[in-house]
Amino acid sequence: MKRSVQTAIYGSVAAVALLMTSGAFAAEPGDFQANLRGATIGIPAGALPPPGLYGGLETFVGPNGVGQGQNGAADGAGPAGKGLTVFGEAIVPSLVWSTGWNFLGGNIGFVVVQPFFTVAGLSTNCTAVAGVGCVGSPPIAFGAGAGAFFENVHNTVWQAIDSWNWHNGWFTSLSFAVQGPDGSQYNGTLNQDYWTFSPGAAISYLDKNWKVSVNIDYDFHTASAGHTGSYAAVANNAANPGILAPNGCVGFACPGIGYTGGDQLFIDWSAEYRWGKLAFGPVGYIKDQTTSDSPGSGWTCAGLAASAAYGPSLGCGKTEDIAFGGIIGYDFGPAELEVWATDSVYTRDDFKGSSVFTRLSFKLDDPSPKPAAASPMATKAH
Repeated sequence: MKRSVQTAIYGSVAAVALLMTSGAFAAEPGDFQANLRGATIGIPAGALPPPGLYGGLETFVGPNGVGQGQNGAADGAGPAGKGLTVFGEAIVPSLVWSTGWNFLGGNIGFVVVQPFFTVAGLSTNCTAVAGVGCVGSPPIAFGAGAGAFFENVHNTVWQAIDSWNWHNGWFTSLSFAVQGPDGSQYNGTLNQDYWTFSPGAAISYLDKNWKVSVNIDYDFHTASAGHTGSYAAVANNAANPGILAPNGCVGFACPGIGYTGGDQLFIDWSAEYRWGKLAFGPVGYIKDQTTSDSPGSGWTCAGLAASAAYGPSLGCGKTEDIAFGGIIGYDFGPAELEVWATDSVYTRDDFKGSSVFTRLSFKLDDPSPKPAAASPMATKAH
């Protein structure tokens, strides 16, 4: 394998995983979910690097995500139909172990990712009435124009990958990731209190001038225990309205108990041209919720929408977000730095806006055998 192709692989593979949090409230209102769209842009996820241990540090900033659809000014995020604007940031360390083991003709690798994220919510189109502050879907915002910050340790992501090298510049991989509720847990947390399972696939093309990749994963969720999202936050921050759920549960938290988010498809793509140590090119992502949400406590989506208490701010959505942008990277030799930015072109039941990412990738060890040290020259005894 040529050095340039090796660099293209292990210089940017260190964060190859299902990363961080998503900016969608559709799986459960107020839930930032398991996957951040656009986070694997620039990673040739079809190709595992040579055997060894690799590290990565990725950052994300979404400075102004404006709620669309169920999060928009007309359709929810509060009893007055006020909208919601969200600021998010994350820092994501990761480790990749390329084992060199063979399975079904492919190379096996393992990934662990531990994101940390902060989210601030701001209720828009909101005016305090009779001294009562504005309360929107989480992140809860109090007072006209006031916001609240939520800092979280995200659930740990564990992933296994099998990668095939077709020896003509093309690589493919299959993967499976899982994350459980081991991160920040409290009533109203934006972190998941449920499990997510994510099969994935990728196809990548690498040569001395090009690094092209399409990375795909599909998320399945188990039912929420009722701590995540709007329901628990509203129950924790407002007077319990004493509303009876179909299963007999009483209170705002009840719809969140057993709430199951719809399945989601994520596609990240990039096409980078290498010019010496510099790389640049177009990028984009697609996020699409393929199945409907399932509210808990016996509620249906229609029942929530028709509820005078729940309908204005709690309900079901079917998120979709499509964005385009660009990437630039530089190979320093021991490490590679990449920066990419995207902007939404179509959004439904999600947060529309720009995002900026960075990724620093580096190799931590070199398992190749070292030549034995040369024996000292014998000297004639005097």
